[in-house]
Amino acid sequence: MKLENLNKVKKYLLAVSGGIDSMVMADLFLQQQLEFSVAHCNFQLREEDSNLDEQLVIDWCTKNNIDYFIKRVDTKEYCAQHKCSIQVGAREIRYAFFDEICADKNIDFIVTAHHQDDTIETTLFQFFRGTGIQGLTGIPARNQKIIRPLLSYSKQQIVDYAAKFQVAFREDKSNLKQDYSRNKMRLHIIPQLEELYPAFKNNIANNIHRMNEVNEIYLQQIKNYKKKLIEQRGKDFYIPILKLKTITPLATILFELIKEFHFSYEQTLQVLQLLERQTGSLVASQSHQIIKNRNFLIVTEKNTQLSELILMDEGNTKIETQDFVMKLKSIRADKFEINKGLKYCAIDAKLIEFPLLLRKWRTGDYLYPFGMTKKKKLSKVLIDAKIPLHEKETIWVVESNKKIVWVVGVKSDNRFRVSEKTQNVLCFEIK
Repeated sequence: MKLENLNKVKKYLLAVSGGIDSMVMADLFLQQQLEFSVAHCNFQLREEDSNLDEQLVIDWCTKNNIDYFIKRVDTKEYCAQHKCSIQVGAREIRYAFFDEICADKNIDFIVTAHHQDDTIETTLFQFFRGTGIQGLTGIPARNQKIIRPLLSYSKQQIVDYAAKFQVAFREDKSNLKQDYSRNKMRLHIIPQLEELYPAFKNNIANNIHRMNEVNEIYLQQIKNYKKKLIEQRGKDFYIPILKLKTITPLATILFELIKEFHFSYEQTLQVLQLLERQTGSLVASQSHQIIKNRNFLIVTEKNTQLSELILMDEGNTKIETQDFVMKLKSIRADKFEINKGLKYCAIDAKLIEFPLLLRKWRTGDYLYPFGMTKKKKLSKVLIDAKIPLHEKETIWVVESNKKIVWVVGVKSDNRFRVSEKTQNVLCFEIK
């Protein structure tokens, strides 16, 4: 066995657990005279076994004059505090530790001992759980600073190497437990598949290689679609609906367009329904929302202080943007007192349709300025109001069913004015 594509002028940090995979990896780095140090996390999950793993790593590094770093942590307590699973907690602890060492010691790469059997298990796990092409490409050989030089070698090759060169290691007994889905895959499902198809692992490994090549082609095409279909305007992203409808297969391509905003494939199907819905309809992920607005799907952050397009539902009393805080209040007309300040706007509540849209102004906008019966381009209104060029970037409008209600802090629209017939008044105020 030989590690390929490693540079003797680079510095490596090896994640070594004390198990056979990482100990063989450490021995290979030692034999090839690469510059490396070792990091070991003692998660204190297996009582004395965890301490014996730690001691094995220390003894090996001391014997071979290798720098090492040890971290002991109460993983169960960490997971309780952070409300996460043991697997997630251990990963967070491990990589935070590695990143800290790399920054302090100016190390180029973190190295893990994932091998061919690991990438086969991962691919099968993803396939049965449901995935796209990316999920069928296995574990990447490199992911930013993390590299995995053993991916071309099978578990059996690692076992044979350890026996031949008498590499010391400790067996992680948790690998034999059936508590985790991955262990059940390793201990039961894969052996049965090998019994049916003796060349199973080799065939899957070849398939993974081919899927990686297919994925490269796929990603290039998706990159081309993104250039055609997504336009960034400020902090928001616009997808033209008419162009989108000409694309096939629509659902798959739309998913690729929006998945970076944390939308799942199931949510993509909901977004497709927006194409035929009215302006103001939306679908939200954990971080973003997609709003149907006229001929566009607009992807905007859910955090209104970062977004440049905000929906205001009936009942909203306060909206925060990066430029101002807007308060909304509905009052009876007989209780209404006129306020002529520019930071205040009052309209006839009966004349609007919810949800209202609060957005940055754009070229082509127009309104019927208060007291006028003819429309006027908003750009001309801003010129007449002597708004400095740099301040125009902070101008927002309130829109109801494609009609501008108020150019915030500048001018209201005559079509929504309060009159003698008004029964309820909707008031906007900004600070």
